[in-house]
Amino acid sequence: MKKTTVFSIFGVINSQVVKEADELIADELVEMNRHAKFCYTTTEIAKRYGMKGNDLLSFLRDRKVVMKHCGDYCVTSRYQNMDLISYRYSIRYSQQGKRLLKRSMVWTEKGREFINELLYN
Repeated sequence: MKKTTVFSIFGVINSQVVKEADELIADELVEMNRHAKFCYTTTEIAKRYGMKGNDLLSFLRDRKVVMKHCGDYCVTSRYQNMDLISYRYSIRYSQQGKRLLKRSMVWTEKGREFINELLYN
């Protein structure tokens, strides 16, 4: 008969807790990203025009469409209520184990068309 140690029992319990927590976090992310499912990153749009994402962001900054606020890009107040963007969320953990939520701007289909108009007019 195999002898079970206290350590191995806690290891099984801990792995079950971690698995359940991962599933809850995954469900939470799916819900948070529901509105951004069919959106495009700036890099994806830029590639269509033979550009890099940073070049497109620079162009959009020059046109005062986007600005950097608290380290993240967002549209300027003039374009806020035009449904051009959404946000995509991801989760990572700090070295101390603290959960960090990252928000990234993505473009809706309307936003992609808006960028196309800016580039060609």
